Amino acid sequence: MDERLGEDARAAGNEARGPIRIDLGFVNAYLLPAAEGFVLVDAGTAAHCAKLEAALGRAGCGKGDLRLIVLSHADPDHGGCAAALAAAYGAPIALHPGELPQFERGETPRRSGRGLAAKLFVAFANRPGKPAAAGRSALELGEGSSLAEYGLEARVLHLPGHTPGSIALLLGDGSLVAGDILANMRRPGLSPFVWDARRYDESLARLQGLAGSIATVYPGHGSPFPGEAILGIEPLGGSRP
Repeated sequence: MDERLGEDARAAGNEARGPIRIDLGFVNAYLLPAAEGFVLVDAGTAAHCAKLEAALGRAGCGKGDLRLIVLSHADPDHGGCAAALAAAYGAPIALHPGELPQFERGETPRRSGRGLAAKLFVAFANRPGKPAAAGRSALELGEGSSLAEYGLEARVLHLPGHTPGSIALLLGDGSLVAGDILANMRRPGLSPFVWDARRYDESLARLQGLAGSIATVYPGHGSPFPGEAILGIEPLGGSRP
């Protein structure tokens, strides 16, 4: 569901709603309606704060309605507005402990790029960055963690490869909010930025084994796509590119 459909979704009530995609241009955030309030997955770059707040408002998420901010990983295009939104909405931030070095101290995991553009980009991306934490602590989510206490039928899948602590959320309706473990820029595939190719392939194989229970994939970059398309994604080959 696109965030511009927020008015119709509000009329139907939270229980009838799936993930609301917030398209920030080159990266997505997703607002997940809970039994009461909402859970936000990812928070764009530091330049996206006003756009995110406007999108939350259109979807009916006001101050006090945001229960939790989940970061699929701590890259600056996914956690850039997390601290600002947490302060504005009074919501805690949660992520996998494997992302804490980047979240707290800006220690970027060293990655390789697939393709010329990606190789050029990682020359800059591998430099130390600005931490997303801005002095805030985070709740830790691990494999199998439930979000039931936040009113959301969802469990955490730890899927390392793009980064050490990359996670996805598998919702009760079969939606997979995938972060950067999967992308759909031209067609469904993997991120061009790889921390550990062997572990990335293991994470892909795991998702391919779950494909029958995944209705729709909501990637960090690009448009949502059917879960069955995961089966057609080629692995990296198990070695660093």
